[in-house]
Amino acid sequence: MPELALTWATALHRLWQGVIAIDDREDLGDLVLPPLMALPGVGAVWGLRHRAGGEFLAHRWAGLPLESDDRILAERFAVSGEEATAAFGTLAAHGLTRVLAARFDVAGEASGTILVAVDDRADARFVATCLAQVVEVTREAVRRIAAHRAEQQQQTRDALLAEASLQMDAVLDATQTMHRVARMTVPAIAEGCLVFLSENGRPVLHSGVHVDMRRLSAMLDDPAQTGRLAEFAATAVRDGASRNAGADAQVLRARGRVIGVLVFLFDRDADRIPPAAFLRDVASRAALAIDNSTLYEQRRREVAAMQQHLLPNRLPVVAGLSVAASYTVGDEVLEVGGDFYDVVERGDGAVAALIGDVCGRGVEAAALTGLARHTLAALLAEGISPVRAMSSLNARLHRHGSWRFITAGVALLRPAGDGFRADWTSAGHPAPVVLRRRPPNGPGRGGGVPLGILPRAKLGRSRLSLGPGDTLVLFTDGLTECRDADGRMFEESAFAATLDRLRGAPADLLVKELGQAAAAFGGGQADDAAIVALQVGEN
Repeated sequence: MPELALTWATALHRLWQGVIAIDDREDLGDLVLPPLMALPGVGAVWGLRHRAGGEFLAHRWAGLPLESDDRILAERFAVSGEEATAAFGTLAAHGLTRVLAARFDVAGEASGTILVAVDDRADARFVATCLAQVVEVTREAVRRIAAHRAEQQQQTRDALLAEASLQMDAVLDATQTMHRVARMTVPAIAEGCLVFLSENGRPVLHSGVHVDMRRLSAMLDDPAQTGRLAEFAATAVRDGASRNAGADAQVLRARGRVIGVLVFLFDRDADRIPPAAFLRDVASRAALAIDNSTLYEQRRREVAAMQQHLLPNRLPVVAGLSVAASYTVGDEVLEVGGDFYDVVERGDGAVAALIGDVCGRGVEAAALTGLARHTLAALLAEGISPVRAMSSLNARLHRHGSWRFITAGVALLRPAGDGFRADWTSAGHPAPVVLRRRPPNGPGRGGGVPLGILPRAKLGRSRLSLGPGDTLVLFTDGLTECRDADGRMFEESAFAATLDRLRGAPADLLVKELGQAAAAFGGGQADDAAIVALQVGEN
């Protein structure tokens, strides 16, 4: 007996060492059953994993296989926790006379039962002691495996949250953000995800993703199902959250207000559904991303509307000329820019096209933009020369005391023969281009110093001639200085080719496509860009 006790102590020591290394419950039977099977008089060791309600998840054995009628009887004893004082099933045929049983439970995990069948040679008391020790080893192994799994799950969830936050915050378009919110959760967190936004006190579906999009489409095409989903979301708003067997609804709350509900759809075992705290965290990050993108779009609309008030409502209809203009607000810009333009007719038959750019953005830049455009337009319309008009504006800027400066240019067009003569006056503004009906094009000359820098305006002057079909193109530097991913400017790489492609295009189409080409070149317009085109009619 002492020798047997020593042998068992060695085996038990190895079992405890094995507990440290094992990380999968599926491998647990291979660790704990063989040492019991090695005890004298033991003919079979069976391990069963089961839930409290009697659902059996796994069967393991050493010695005699756990099969047919033996399995049914073993499951009965596992649930009841009884010991069989007499062998059952095929055990008796193998000379086994008694079955010892020991059950263990670990919080949050499936229970387990180990059955040991012995013959008359076995020391039942010693085997029972060994079984109790193995159960302790097994319980600790299950606890460690569960803790390891929980740690891995938490790491996975943390990584999912980090990645989801990056993906959700990567765009500032509200519709795209809501789609990304739903897409980031499927299938890692749930089989489906629906984004509801609160509108007039009711949740309205705005986006949805599912691993089986046909199934989702069928669900959303069914008014009864969509009604139940909307009611489920409304319940979450009322109660703070809502959960049933196949779904979980979490309130989207940002900056102290409810903006909607995130509904997760599950088609998996209950133990694979993430905890409510994790789903709340996902919803919290999603709410902030959606709210940010919504506020951004609202601010963008406000900026665009304010910017439009700084531009002329309409351009004049001029005999012999087609006049068009476009203004593109720079991407990711939430302040009013300083670009401006206008076209005015003068009493002497000339037409003055003006364009400019106030340094910087924001309220002060917007104020100077309005001042500059209205001052130049009013003076030019009264027949004052571009030189005097720009000198007057320069003086006003100095009286204003602002540190900001303005680049500006005025093209004064007068009929000349079958075309027009254009006198260009520049205060540090990019020179215009004459897009000829037939190449080559005619670049203008800039020159001068931006207004607001020197006490007396220093201006550059040049003259251009426009024939039938020619187009004078004025623009701000937001067009030509737009850069691609490699840092190349539109002016250097694609401006001339784009103008050549647009040769002969109507003035309104030219300004539209020229602006779009620059934006596409830069992957989105980085700065505001104003374009004015004056096209001479063909006889």
